[in-house]
Amino acid sequence: MRLFEVTPEKERIIYELKKVGVDPYALRMAEKAVARAVKICGLKPSQGNIIKQEALACGIDAAVCRGTVNCTVERTDVLIIGTERGLKALSGRLAVQPFGLPEIGRSLKSLLTKSKKRSFFSCGREFSLEKPLLMGIFNVTPDSFSDGGKFTEEEAMRARLAEFAAQGADMADIGGESTRPGSDTVSHEEETARILPAVQLAKKMDLFVSIDTYKSKTALKALENGADMINDISGLTFDKDMAKVCADFGAALCVMHIKGEPKSMQDSPVYGNLLEDVKNFLYDSADAAVKAGVREDSIIFDPGFGFGKTLKDNHVILKYLEEFTSMGFPLLVGMSRKSMVGGITEKPPQERLIGTKSLEAVAVFKGADIIRSHDIAETAEMIKVVDYLRKAGCDA
Repeated sequence: MRLFEVTPEKERIIYELKKVGVDPYALRMAEKAVARAVKICGLKPSQGNIIKQEALACGIDAAVCRGTVNCTVERTDVLIIGTERGLKALSGRLAVQPFGLPEIGRSLKSLLTKSKKRSFFSCGREFSLEKPLLMGIFNVTPDSFSDGGKFTEEEAMRARLAEFAAQGADMADIGGESTRPGSDTVSHEEETARILPAVQLAKKMDLFVSIDTYKSKTALKALENGADMINDISGLTFDKDMAKVCADFGAALCVMHIKGEPKSMQDSPVYGNLLEDVKNFLYDSADAAVKAGVREDSIIFDPGFGFGKTLKDNHVILKYLEEFTSMGFPLLVGMSRKSMVGGITEKPPQERLIGTKSLEAVAVFKGADIIRSHDIAETAEMIKVVDYLRKAGCDA
């Protein structure tokens, strides 16, 4: 007799159940192996107490704030922990409860059954995310932290964009203002003058063009010249007109989390709840975009590595990246040559290739949809290998 531990993932358990030879109906036992945790914020004690009671009846657990039982607190968060089957049962039981709990039950059911978007729309076209996409960083700035001043002349632009096309980049992310920590802003006129030649060259090469800007006037000029997407590091918080401009063109919009401004964002950033604060910011940005007319399936999230975060913050977000890939929106990740690499390797930006590819590989494995990187050929090869690993499974 031998005992083996089996990884508690649904696909893996189904494989072993079939190998055991169970009846087909018994395959649903796999749901008992899938543990999930769902947090519901800001409930009244009466709601929290009923949810806890019903969770226990479903064979799962619910944690509430001390003082909820005797209603000595005004509000409580509820952390529900249990199997997928138990959580589904709880969503059904809440449907017949008072105090607004049926709506919470419906939201819980929606969360459990929500599937991740496998494509996004931009300017009337659908782009598949069945494999992770590679976004090449193309800075036409004199002062970017890694490649400032290298691609400001037309011939250098043309040669670099040709490399993008030849080496496997799916997108070119063109930026005309450095947003490195401590950087100064430039006018939209200067930013536009820097990026438009690169946009026009990239479109002639039939590249998908993203514009790294938080200024709506720059975005407008870029979209008029054929750009496909706007990558807003402010998550729509710096320019109230940005979402409307994207909506008017039907352009894809990436909203990124940032705490503070590039000039001062790394001056001791502090969070009450890092992961929750970032997720709330991104959901708020998406809500603002949709209200302005942007299609929900044109919105992409970016947790904003390096933008108002400590070294530890950055690595915690990467460690738990599945919490962001499960939010229902495509996820863009940009860590290339950043301080979250250099802070560990103690190497300058141009010597952070191995560290960068290591972290990007983790991001791909955890479900990132778009990798924003400087090193095109190396990143393209990494994506192929890690995506194959991620999709590998037992044949049942």
